[in-house]
Amino acid sequence: MKKGFPSLISMILIIAVVLPYIMSSGFDVNADTNDISAFVTRLYEICLEREPDQGGLNNWVNSLESGRVSGSEAARGFVFSNEFTGRDLDNRTFVICLYRAMFGREADDTGLAAWTNALNSGSSRYEVFQGFTGSSEWTSLCSSYGISSGASSSTSSQNEASSGVTDFVNRLYSGFLGRSSDPAGLSDWSNKISSGRTTGFAAAYDFMNSSEFRSRASSMSNTAIVTVFYNTFLGRNPSATEVASYTSMMGNNLNANLEMLFLNFANSDEFISFCTSNGIVPGTGDGASVISDADVTALFDHSVIIGNSVSVGFDMYFNRYGRGLMGNVLVCARGSYSLLNDQTSRSAYIPMLNGVPMRARDIIRNSGTRYAFICMGTNDIYGGVVQRYYDYLDDIRSVNPSTVIFIEACTPSLDDHPANVDINALNVALEQYCNTHDNFYYIDTNTPLRDSSGRLASRYCSDGNVHISFEGYSKWISVLIDYARQYIYEQRITGNYPY
Repeated sequence: MKKGFPSLISMILIIAVVLPYIMSSGFDVNADTNDISAFVTRLYEICLEREPDQGGLNNWVNSLESGRVSGSEAARGFVFSNEFTGRDLDNRTFVICLYRAMFGREADDTGLAAWTNALNSGSSRYEVFQGFTGSSEWTSLCSSYGISSGASSSTSSQNEASSGVTDFVNRLYSGFLGRSSDPAGLSDWSNKISSGRTTGFAAAYDFMNSSEFRSRASSMSNTAIVTVFYNTFLGRNPSATEVASYTSMMGNNLNANLEMLFLNFANSDEFISFCTSNGIVPGTGDGASVISDADVTALFDHSVIIGNSVSVGFDMYFNRYGRGLMGNVLVCARGSYSLLNDQTSRSAYIPMLNGVPMRARDIIRNSGTRYAFICMGTNDIYGGVVQRYYDYLDDIRSVNPSTVIFIEACTPSLDDHPANVDINALNVALEQYCNTHDNFYYIDTNTPLRDSSGRLASRYCSDGNVHISFEGYSKWISVLIDYARQYIYEQRITGNYPY
């Protein structure tokens, strides 16, 4: 992100994210993408009885591969989804589905009988699910994929787990909202948490981010705020030393203070231990992970993608796989579009809006979009390209003073035409520009698409040169979505995000 801004959130990211227990979380950097993709596809096919949509598949695979989601959390998302539970399977068929979806095999007679009898005798489906995720077979299977199993113990009784969930929900109400839970709210939140439809992390964030708590917190002292977090997450009062430790980290920005405290408490060993012993999915994560899919889509609904033939493929990808979280993003791209063509308004080589050729500055103004994603440079890699690109951006800003501009890195080439060394030099200059100009943000869309030699990875290339394959667009889109989450999160900390 932008230079200068990390100083505001470094307290949050360094203190709350780069912690020893996260460093030892067990995620395998050697995760096999193909195996993970097959695993997620199996969950779709067995649980939902359909092929995965490309956007959903990509999101699950990326989340598992990065360690943001464990194997157990992914499986829980399918097994307790409305789509699966709506099938209303009997107990025996439910167990058969677990074996096929999670273990990738048919149920053995002994296991099928034992788990079915447990359900018929009053065990909950969540308890049976925990039995699967707590098995050595599940741990071994996830290890073979290079992902965290997220296995949890299933020894706690259903009543104990239910009591723990109820206690947690009541703590969310009393701690964050300063009042008792209402019957409907208690029932709704308890059901969502106990069924695995939401995590302890996500539920706590919803309460902390509510207008009701934000209003309370605005008039509370730092000591009182820290005490709220101890009461809510850990169910106890802090010591004077603990209060002093946290208040010393807090500044004048309420949003930043709350986010820092949330990430520390929600990711703490003490809270995770409480969750796992009470049938609650902890759902640990970083700051951007609290940004919902709906928030991401809302940003892209108010965005335009502007570029040359490399960006033209977005529409082809959307037509084949759907838009997913990209929502109603507008794509204005055209073959042979270049910085020079934009400057000279050569109508045959500039993008069109509603059938009318327009310069980038006019597309942004006339479309009314709040955000513009620009990826240019492929057709301009020769003398003077940096200054030409700077003039292009200055011109866009002169007509659109309040639009947020995301400059995507010029993507690599496979055959080194244009030369990747020149592309890299341009990208360095673009990042420098964004770091010194307000409301310009640089997104590195080059590194994720290139191989170890620095060229466009062959699997991401469609023509042996610079154009992108569908797999490449899938990767590109995942980069944009991840960046959008981080951008929204950072803007909310500063209080600048209006939606």
